[in-house]
Amino acid sequence: MRSVLNQFAAVVLCLGLAASAQAASVTVEKTIGGFASPESVVVAGGDVFVSNLGIKLEPTAKDGDGFISRLDRQGNIKTLKWAEKLNGPKGMILVDGVLYVADLDRVLGFRVRDGKPVFALDMAATGSVFLNGFARYDNRRLLLSATDINKVFIIDLPKKSFSEMTFDTPPKGPNGMKKAGNYLMLAEWGTQSQPNGKVKRYRLDGFQASLDKTYEPHPAGYFDGIVDLGANRWLISNWVKFEPAGVLHLLDTRTAKISLVEMKSPVAGPADMFLDDQGKLWLPGMMEGKVYRMSVRP
Repeated sequence: MRSVLNQFAAVVLCLGLAASAQAASVTVEKTIGGFASPESVVVAGGDVFVSNLGIKLEPTAKDGDGFISRLDRQGNIKTLKWAEKLNGPKGMILVDGVLYVADLDRVLGFRVRDGKPVFALDMAATGSVFLNGFARYDNRRLLLSATDINKVFIIDLPKKSFSEMTFDTPPKGPNGMKKAGNYLMLAEWGTQSQPNGKVKRYRLDGFQASLDKTYEPHPAGYFDGIVDLGANRWLISNWVKFEPAGVLHLLDTRTAKISLVEMKSPVAGPADMFLDDQGKLWLPGMMEGKVYRMSVRP
């Protein structure tokens, strides 16, 4: 009888450990205000860069009021308009000392050390005015989502050219993306202004993508940013609706389990977040004009 009880206790302990391993929470360490519809964050060395759509939340307007802010690691704004006169800058990515940003129908690059513009790629021919999230494919090529036309493009940096990725099952409003080995994790915004996005994993064969898994976090919503926590675990931001209701989901692709991350309060418009090398999560609240620096307990 004692051995049975011991076995039962061991099972309960293992289950408890498994459950606790799935739990995740975030704690706000600093709230940074003063932004104008912040969309994306990138941490580079001692600097933190934030893309701003502009005072009015008009993500497709060619109004020239968009800009990129530069902060330090403590969240102090060093230069509010480090790069300015942009239109609707959204996703950003750092490659070899250059910060690339998706600005409606073009990709621009700014040298981090001095802010000098060093790259420009006109993508108006694609028909997209909502170029959005980047993922690094390899040392010379980037992937870039075009949310409004349900496509993903390959950017060849040395050639300053682009081509289209092929999908057997095209994504619906592709937004945030991350490449992990031969897989592409993709968060969908959805279509027809409805909260009908999902999270999808595609298997890559060169630049051909085949749907491998589909995940449906709850509540349903508009999925935006995606962050790799390691060990097949992912953070996904979800606007839910256009008010202070945004949440974070934790997805474990080994078990397909999805859980809500514990947050003290919801965020209005949790957009393209960034996990830095010190384990700090930088989360823009686009509709609040704020950026949150958080600690993560995975």
